[in-house]
Amino acid sequence: MIVFLFGFILLFITILQAFTPKLLKQTEAFGVYIPEQYTKETTIVAYKKRYTSVVLTVGIIVLAAYLIWALTQSPTEEVLSIISIGVQFCILFIGLGYYFVMHVRVKRLKEVQGWTTGKKEVRVVDLQFQEKLQLIPRIVFIIPMIITVGLIIYTFMKYAQMPDMIPTHWGPSGQPDAFSEKTYFSAISMPLILLVMQGMFLLMSEGMRFAGAKINPANKKSSVSQQLAFRKYSSWFALFMTITMTLMMGYFHLQTIHPEVGSAWVMFALPLTILVLTFVGVGIYVVKVGQSGSRLKLEGDSPSLEDKIAVDDDKYWKGGIIYINKDDPSILVEKRFGVGWTLNFGRPISWIVLFGPLILIIVIAFSL
Repeated sequence: MIVFLFGFILLFITILQAFTPKLLKQTEAFGVYIPEQYTKETTIVAYKKRYTSVVLTVGIIVLAAYLIWALTQSPTEEVLSIISIGVQFCILFIGLGYYFVMHVRVKRLKEVQGWTTGKKEVRVVDLQFQEKLQLIPRIVFIIPMIITVGLIIYTFMKYAQMPDMIPTHWGPSGQPDAFSEKTYFSAISMPLILLVMQGMFLLMSEGMRFAGAKINPANKKSSVSQQLAFRKYSSWFALFMTITMTLMMGYFHLQTIHPEVGSAWVMFALPLTILVLTFVGVGIYVVKVGQSGSRLKLEGDSPSLEDKIAVDDDKYWKGGIIYINKDDPSILVEKRFGVGWTLNFGRPISWIVLFGPLILIIVIAFSL
């Protein structure tokens, strides 16, 4: 069962990576801005198809080899987990490596054919964009955090009846496989980590509220609508992740305080169910919405402006993945490759947003 669970995760990663070019805006290919007039260029289309076929083929081969090894060698749960995670990273690095190959080719093609030469760059701004946003209200993200704080207080109240050894890690089977001696800190370590993660999704939602909108001057009306929808669905997805994490980690912690509420079946089924729901949520999100709402079909496009293109900010994108622009006040920006958001590393606060929660989680984990 665990083998097929890891196999399913590997298959999901492979498919998501392989079809990423089809989930992006037409005006972006492998991290490079493509003017509207050249989005159907035969070479670009061929590059996208080749990337999909290569990544998908390699991924299926690796998946088949992994399943054959796991089913014939009968490794221990610990070895299986380590190898499975290693294989997943292998697939990710293979896809990333081929992405950079395509990034260089598209960038060179753009320069050689002079797609931006003689074109007037236009930055379109919608002054009512902030008012049109339909994000989840801030208080909705704060409520789970208040519940977690209440769980911490409840833990202190029930500290005396907690076991002398506190579970700190659960294996793929749902059973605890690592423990820490009971202290006031170890007793609340899981709710603290949960609180940090809830805060991260709150920051993500708030960051979307103030992130600049990249509006396509050739299709202004539909571009604005896609941007608004993308933020709305991203906010809902962040809330979905917050709720699922709170349910799972909250239950795990409560069964430490009250072992009678836990069972081996629930401890195995709950994470598995949440994992499946997460993958389903991600699948719906990327297929229905796409990056920047690119897969949303909207009517009312503005006429194409043949002599005008959006501002070409390729120079701020390192490798088409890392965004560094000190003049852009946005903390969050839309990814150029992949679905979702990334940070503007030209703003010092972005480093705090990135490493602050990670350092807190690492400190909590290694203090146990």
